[in-house]
Amino acid sequence: MKWRLHVDRIPQLFADLVAQPERAVTGTTFPKAPAIYVFYSEGVPVHVGRSRNLRQRLRGHVTSSHYSASFAFKRARAETGLYASYRKGEGRSALMANPVFAAAFARALGEVMGMTVRYLTVDDPIDQYLLELYAALELETSLTEFDTH
Repeated sequence: MKWRLHVDRIPQLFADLVAQPERAVTGTTFPKAPAIYVFYSEGVPVHVGRSRNLRQRLRGHVTSSHYSASFAFKRARAETGLYASYRKGEGRSALMANPVFAAAFARALGEVMGMTVRYLTVDDPIDQYLLELYAALELETSLTEFDTH
């Protein structure tokens, strides 16, 4: 019964999400609230994410830190075909020391900074998870966020 209550809410939450205005990722003040967000590049959805603190998460996406700017980092990995591992000396810092990867990361970060975002505040964590998956499927963005590590 609880499952059905959550699942039944998701299509309306998705409609509410995509009805939100697109806002610039940089130069916009976002709430310190739990939310689902969608990045758009030239009007095309390219990434769906969720956060307990939207303001902090979106700021992280546009910092030069390869730890916080995870979307730019993933875009750089896709561009270069280079990946980090958990072995000593082969992690994210090693990738950033590679000039080819560092240049791709800088380009990807610039792209993310130029994107727009739509977001919807969603307090319930179960609704957040379901809406994130639903939005990624409906908008046909990457599902790599749902892979295990």
